[in-house]
Amino acid sequence: MKTYFLFHDLWYQYVKADLAAAEFPFDGFIVVRKTRPWWGAYLWKRARRLGFAKTLDEALLRLYWLAFERPADVRRLRRLLAESRQRIPADYRRPPVYRIDDINSDEAAQTLRQLAPDVCVLMCNVILRPEIFSIPPLGMLVFHPGVTPEYRGPHSAFWATLNNEFWGIGWSLLRIDAGIDTGAVLAQGTCRSADPRSESHVVMQHKAHVDGIAGVVETLRRLESGERPMVDTAGRASNNYTHPGFTDWLRLRRFLAKLAKEAVPARSESERA
Repeated sequence: MKTYFLFHDLWYQYVKADLAAAEFPFDGFIVVRKTRPWWGAYLWKRARRLGFAKTLDEALLRLYWLAFERPADVRRLRRLLAESRQRIPADYRRPPVYRIDDINSDEAAQTLRQLAPDVCVLMCNVILRPEIFSIPPLGMLVFHPGVTPEYRGPHSAFWATLNNEFWGIGWSLLRIDAGIDTGAVLAQGTCRSADPRSESHVVMQHKAHVDGIAGVVETLRRLESGERPMVDTAGRASNNYTHPGFTDWLRLRRFLAKLAKEAVPARSESERA
């Protein structure tokens, strides 16, 4: 079974892909250089679709995060992946790496047809054209950092925390179709090591990916043996979330403060004295 791992050209995605390739014989990595349009065009497109107020709210949170939260996230992520790297055997050799600029381009379609994968695993946050996701006969499988169908779309850990549904902080491996994270789920699980009271949603989603690698590898082995693994999602709620805004972040901070207050045991009269 020819298997390829597709992901964005970011240092931490290489580490996660290496963790998976150390356990399963991927035939190669396909690295996507382009993630989204120029920011001005991206924001204008979102403003036309979602409204100016919502887009401004999202932009404010991103600016706040870059200024105040991102440095701590980077430190925690480097520590997490440094610990994870220790699981990679010393004799591991990275499979061949192929690079494309845009996953939805004719160049990408040509590369995939030449490589002729049976199945692909993706860590990419773009909506694929049907001409792309229909190339592997066993499907394009997105490694989503959230439990679907309840937590579809971006930043699942944020919304699961805000909804007080910590079981939704996890991962899913699902077959890509024309919708947003609406395809059949092959495997999924909750990230038990995540701590929403002390970790940001960004760090928790990376933790979910690291936790889920073993499940992805097991699913690929089952596909290779001719099985068709599937998670029954009948009757479960389906929710598609978008990017959080600064007002959502304030709601989250109030919720976490309330949780912290409830977790503090009441002191006796003698202790207060």
